[in-house]
Amino acid sequence: MQRALIGSILLAVILGFFGVFMVPRKLSFMADGIAHASLFGIAVGLLVGGMPLLWAIGLSLILGTLLAKISDNESIPMDAVIGICLVGGMSGALITMTFIPGYKPELFSYLFGSILSIEWNDIYILSALTAVTLILFKVQWRTLVITTIHNDLSKVLGLKANAAKYFLFIGTSIALIGGVKLLGVILISALLVIPYSSASLIGKSLRSCVILTQIIAVAGTITGIFISYIFDFPTGPAIGLLLVAIYLLAFTYSKIRSQPIWKSNHTPLD
Repeated sequence: MQRALIGSILLAVILGFFGVFMVPRKLSFMADGIAHASLFGIAVGLLVGGMPLLWAIGLSLILGTLLAKISDNESIPMDAVIGICLVGGMSGALITMTFIPGYKPELFSYLFGSILSIEWNDIYILSALTAVTLILFKVQWRTLVITTIHNDLSKVLGLKANAAKYFLFIGTSIALIGGVKLLGVILISALLVIPYSSASLIGKSLRSCVILTQIIAVAGTITGIFISYIFDFPTGPAIGLLLVAIYLLAFTYSKIRSQPIWKSNHTPLD
């Protein structure tokens, strides 16, 4: 539980930050594509031995760089490329797994997440990843904000938009793989997409959305872990359903807030 809680907080923080910039760019589908494609790297790692996540991280680096490179190419639809990565990765993983004899319980832990599979080495790696990511966010923050709002404006201002873009794509890819052990390939996109999507319904500025994203991501994962522990539910689905419930509450609140509670024909001076 200690390892799971620490790991979930670290993941919630970094994926929450990446979600702030990925969701507005309409790249939410990228999370599913990268996560599912990484299963091929995991399968290769299980086949040849060693650390499967290292193979998955290597593959995610390649895919993140590729997606960043073609993101500005209008002749190549981004969603189509992500879909191809998803199908190719899953297909390659399933074929590779046929060469591994016997029952494959470790594969299922990567698919659906396993709270018991998180080790202290994973925490150390996640801690280093979080520290580096936060430093790079601090350095790239202004560029990321401007390129998200108006990419052409960043070129006029002479900002290093390409460096920020590659950091965003590659960093997101690596962070997604870092969370596979907790939430699994199938549900890891929940931490990237749902916290910011919920926060954007409530927050009134970028600052408030960033703060709310972090609160929702961290509180959602911690509460989900305790729910899974108390009721003996799978951890990944428990966190995923809780985040969906939070989004529905935020959506309902935003609709209620947009409706006038009362109308008056009087002016404030009456």
